[in-house]
Amino acid sequence: MALFVISYDLHNQRDYPRIWQRLEELGAAKLLESLWLLDINNSTTEVRDHLKSYIDQDDSLAVIELKQGSMWATVRAMPNGINWLKQHLRS
Repeated sequence: MALFVISYDLHNQRDYPRIWQRLEELGAAKLLESLWLLDINNSTTEVRDHLKSYIDQDDSLAVIELKQGSMWATVRAMPNGINWLKQHLRS
């Protein structure tokens, strides 16, 4: 399995429910308002190509692979995302 950080900027229409629902279906954990964490057996390109169908043409999307042992720290992040980090990475 590969670990990913997924971030997006939705512009004009801001249709958040579409991408939120899909990320939840994939088992992603929300860390910040538009930053999610995902453990999935795909490449960065495959994840990006799949998720871009859930955003509009003027929106932005980034998919970044995390490596085991990556360090992390947060301030007022969402509990679900913090739990994901604790399970998958060291603090």
